[in-house]
Amino acid sequence: MATVVRFLYRGSFPNGEVFDDGGSEPHEIILGRHHVMPKLEEALASLLPGDERVVAIDAADAYGEYDESAVQKVATFKVPDGDKLPVGETIAWRTPRSAEPIPAKVLSVDNQIATLDFNHPLAGKDIVYWVKVVERNEG
Repeated sequence: MATVVRFLYRGSFPNGEVFDDGGSEPHEIILGRHHVMPKLEEALASLLPGDERVVAIDAADAYGEYDESAVQKVATFKVPDGDKLPVGETIAWRTPRSAEPIPAKVLSVDNQIATLDFNHPLAGKDIVYWVKVVERNEG
């Protein structure tokens, strides 16, 4: 028996700066399928239509702590268009073993060596979600 929850949301940092405005269309998840972070799912599971809540999630329970070992140095010839890497931007990194591209932020390019950060952009950051349940269907 699956419970479907449709909700509006806005993600921000503790200082109020918004990093993800979910917009006016409700987001839909099935509880128990790990579609969202456990602390957010726990909050959504306790809400009824019309209820809203602010959920504070620390970095470890959100996108994890920032991991210095996820910053890698790679020869630019191993990266498609490595001579034109956009410093400060995120590229789609592909390996022979990855079916989907992995996002990597280009931190620098020096002497044909690129420094790439494979951490999630929100790694190491505490976040806050405002959620409002629009619909809940017990199936």
